[in-house]
Amino acid sequence: MATSRFRSAFTLIELLVVIAIIAILIGLLLPAVQKVREAAARASCSNNLKQLGLAMHSYLGTFNNKYPRNYTRIGTNAWEALSLNYFLLPYIEQTALYQKILRPADANVGDGAAWATDWAAVNIKLKVFLCPSADAAPERTVNYWGGPGCNYGWSTGSSVHTVWAGSSFNGIISYQTDRKMSEITDGTSNTILAAEILTGTGSSGPTGNYPRDIFYTSNSYFNALPDKDFPTQAQLDNIGNLAKTAPSGVRGTMGGNWAWYSAGQTTLNTAAPPNWQYPSTGGDCCPGGAHDWGFGIIPPRSRHSGGVNALFGDGSQRFIRDSISYTTFQYLGNRADGKAVNEN
Repeated sequence: MATSRFRSAFTLIELLVVIAIIAILIGLLLPAVQKVREAAARASCSNNLKQLGLAMHSYLGTFNNKYPRNYTRIGTNAWEALSLNYFLLPYIEQTALYQKILRPADANVGDGAAWATDWAAVNIKLKVFLCPSADAAPERTVNYWGGPGCNYGWSTGSSVHTVWAGSSFNGIISYQTDRKMSEITDGTSNTILAAEILTGTGSSGPTGNYPRDIFYTSNSYFNALPDKDFPTQAQLDNIGNLAKTAPSGVRGTMGGNWAWYSAGQTTLNTAAPPNWQYPSTGGDCCPGGAHDWGFGIIPPRSRHSGGVNALFGDGSQRFIRDSISYTTFQYLGNRADGKAVNEN
């Protein structure tokens, strides 16, 4: 006799219940996975700053405790110049790349051919300059200053001056002078050397992307500040509100080039706290295509939740929260204000 065989199967309701349970489990696990990934990215970012800090201290040991300036002209135009990252290349295992980049015999005259040749070398992507959590940099084209990416800026201090400020910078790094370690009278462990920045979107025009692009206002607003080293929160917020409408336009080109000197590409300042609620802003805009002129509020920025990684002058790395007060953050950027601060 034939034996009846029955095949067991899920009913529609049972199938829906199983799917719902799986969906709930995924919903519970996904945030945890994302947190683990971000923790790993943040740790990798901090390690990059550690490597840059070690490279800087190796440089200091070689050059009598003098920090390199963030401007070395190589081309015939003033904006055809290298950042201090060029001088750190031998200390981050990039000696071959260092040797490929040409420098003229006389920087006051410059060499247009050297600048054109160097662009190929400085367009190489280096992991040590890239935070895994950050947005990708705009690629270089004939239309804007893109590049391989740079998510770390050296601190010029709490002053709203950028680039052409001579001795007005109050941070560790300057443009026209080689700062001595002995000038950090607040102590290297109390002064920010570098922190995170975001790359621009690559576009320019009347509108831009917050928090990535630089929004331009006018130098007149900065000139009106009574104390450019320690602008008040109200004064900075006023400029930030003005920047929202970008009366002088927007540039989304910063952060693309680890080898270029401009603010937002390789330097920042501590005038405003990390991940400032207003756009990064400059005064009168910039012959070099990003922010390499006049005044600016170029605070640290990151894609990490709640703050940014920062490198201090002694080589230590700390996570500075967005909630830090304006004044405290300005003190941390200023190398010689005589203030003892707690950055937490």
